[in-house]
Amino acid sequence: MRKLLLLLFILIPQVVLANTGHAVSDSVDLTHTFFGYAAIGLFVLGYAMVPLENKIHLRKSKPVILAAGLIWVLVAVTYAKMGDTHTAHEAVQHSLLEYAELFLFLLVAMTYINALEERNVFQSLRCYLVNKGFSLRAIFWITGLLAFFISPVADNLTTALLMGAVVMAVGGDNKKFIALACINIVVAANAGGAFSPFGDITTLMVWQKGKVAFGQFFLILIPSVVNWLVPAFFMNLAIGKAQPEVSDEVVRMKVGSITLMALFLLTICTAVSFHNFLHLPPAAGMMLGLGYLGIFSYWLKRYEGRSERYDSILMSRVSSQDRPLQSLFNRKKKKIDFINDLDEAVFALDNDHIVTHWSKGMETLTGVSSKEMVGTRDHWKPVYSKERFLLADLVLEQFPEKEIGKYYNGQQHRIDFASDGYETVGHYDNLPGGGKMLSMAAVPVKDKDGNITGVIEVIQDLTSQVQRRQHFDLMQRIAQAEWDTLLFFYGVILCVGGLSQFGYLAMLSQSMYQGMGATTANILVGFLSAIVDNIPVMFAVLTMDPSMPLGQWLLATLTAGTGGSLLSIGSAAGVALMGSARGTYTFGAHLKWAPIIALGYGLSIMCHVAINAALF
Repeated sequence: MRKLLLLLFILIPQVVLANTGHAVSDSVDLTHTFFGYAAIGLFVLGYAMVPLENKIHLRKSKPVILAAGLIWVLVAVTYAKMGDTHTAHEAVQHSLLEYAELFLFLLVAMTYINALEERNVFQSLRCYLVNKGFSLRAIFWITGLLAFFISPVADNLTTALLMGAVVMAVGGDNKKFIALACINIVVAANAGGAFSPFGDITTLMVWQKGKVAFGQFFLILIPSVVNWLVPAFFMNLAIGKAQPEVSDEVVRMKVGSITLMALFLLTICTAVSFHNFLHLPPAAGMMLGLGYLGIFSYWLKRYEGRSERYDSILMSRVSSQDRPLQSLFNRKKKKIDFINDLDEAVFALDNDHIVTHWSKGMETLTGVSSKEMVGTRDHWKPVYSKERFLLADLVLEQFPEKEIGKYYNGQQHRIDFASDGYETVGHYDNLPGGGKMLSMAAVPVKDKDGNITGVIEVIQDLTSQVQRRQHFDLMQRIAQAEWDTLLFFYGVILCVGGLSQFGYLAMLSQSMYQGMGATTANILVGFLSAIVDNIPVMFAVLTMDPSMPLGQWLLATLTAGTGGSLLSIGSAAGVALMGSARGTYTFGAHLKWAPIIALGYGLSIMCHVAINAALF
């Protein structure tokens, strides 16, 4: 190893190795040194592994972090040999500060997104869209429109996955529709993220650097719309008018979901206020927002802990297959004698509250046989120590919902397939084997004239589910952040920072922004983003820090944000959808529409230059 290091030092040009004893001037060009070339090679090799993540199953952060560390070793050794032990130290500190601000900002945003997902906000939206019975063409436009307007608040990756789940659920075996809808979602998510500081990592970096003020991003709203609508219009023509099957799945948002959305909005306002009015880093405002979430999560955890004994409305996913009552409801009009043989816990009462049916499941649950119960009004005894109405009795007597709520602490709601039926949950201590958490649902039995002649109640034992369920935990939401992505950003920022110390970014800035001109260079930024990824490209531009008017910085923001749509591998949204719609939305499927997407890209640039001409 020593011989290898010695050989490397010998190969470095003497100007680099000269020990002058003074700090290196910023004008020293290290681009043609051996270590400079080695740094370029490390960056290319590390970044070449990123597109192969899905094939070789090596997370993208690992090779980039390795490359970043080795590049800074080369930087430090190079400057040390020149007698400068301070420049590399100060430079890496600067890069770490850049990363720290970005890291804290994204960590809070990801935590909120994870919290909203845990509360079933996104799942509820997806289920609503699937159940509405829209045509495929309508779903194409709705998912694109939602992707365009959700990505400015959430990140384009989360938005793409959410809308992608909708089109895959609706599209079924229609691979052509799914591919077109996924392309539309990628383009819309990237275009929507371009006009908001929160919509993409690149816009966030530009905002935090102070190159574009918060409100100025909206000057490229119309160009962003053009960027999405042009390819969407042509792709829309290739979609038929088929009507997909409607799903019967139901997803309800959990307790606290609305408050979480409000807190997320408040956190964004806090970050903007920190930047615009207090002149503090936006990341500090986001961390204050994490404090909002921390306090609310404490209340939510205590609420769920207190209500766990009787609250089922903290529900997650529920489908018709999970509801035996619905199938019973459909069969009971003909005959209900089959109840006695059911393994599910089901019983029926006549109009006088006398037990007419007591299933095998009820015998197992209560320890009371059908012979003991049928013909009596003792159905309350296995559950309560004193006589009182069960849910079946309340439904039979058609008690108002408010009165039913007094019996069940307000934890009841109407059944969606039977408006005069109710369901609730309670914890009961008198059952065999100790206390159990039970879900109960009851609907009245009616004759052909609509008169109530009895009632059926179905009971499900949720004890094991409750024991497995964990309360809302802020630390778990933080732990579930996209750590691979966050660490990937570390590697990218440190790599670019290291290459900057060798002078490569200054050289690139000279050739691009002074040689080609700012407009041509910024258009090229978009094409580079489709190949390399927009994050290192934009960070390189910010590190170059070319002297440009506001219109050019907005152009760079627009092209870096939307250029990734040209190829499926050009953005996180595209890569993520290729994984979730594997074999349907592919690189080749996206490439077929690349000319149309490029048309939208070009027209959006022309639109920006035309309507914001005064800013150039």
